Amino acid sequence: MGTYYDIYAEIRFNGVWINIDNRILGLDGKVHHAPLISGQSWLWEALQELSEDIYVVPFDKLADGTKEVFSNIEQAKEHKFEAVDFQTAIKDKIKSSPARRGYVNRICIEMFQTGETDHIEEWLTPADYADLEKPEQQDYSYYEWDDRDGWYAIFKQVAGRVDFLVDSFNDCGIPYEMYKNLDETDMKTKDVRLIITQS
Repeated sequence: MGTYYDIYAEIRFNGVWINIDNRILGLDGKVHHAPLISGQSWLWEALQELSEDIYVVPFDKLADGTKEVFSNIEQAKEHKFEAVDFQTAIKDKIKSSPARRGYVNRICIEMFQTGETDHIEEWLTPADYADLEKPEQQDYSYYEWDDRDGWYAIFKQVAGRVDFLVDSFNDCGIPYEMYKNLDETDMKTKDVRLIITQS
């Protein structure tokens, strides 16, 4: 069956952590908490990229909205939760230069750009490219790209969701009377942490 991972988003507002995940009205008429992202092995691979950024958060330091997710509160109180600061652990990593670069066959580049393939599996380093005969070099071009299904793609997906949740919080989560000083109430992604759970 394997390990299942859920990630929840929290934002720090006026010194208090608030859960900003989506809530969905189900067909059963109940409101259900939707984690930021959930998955098994494919998500585990991306989480390995966060290993140096993880810190521990005790249950009593979680946002109230995150605590509500756990059906067995007494058992959850004994658990330490892993967390990462969204900005440094994810957002800054996808703002940097593309994850891959090298000399790629021109036909592969065209297929990748048009969506015929999601992968560029083979490319040459500058040294390998220099070793080719001149006629062979004409088949290649220098190219920079991001994986569409590796950890980088998952980070981009998470970043898009967090951006949306922060915008939604700014639009709907802050009471109107608190908008006296808009600079102080307009929350940014640097104010977000992600809580990682496994079951």
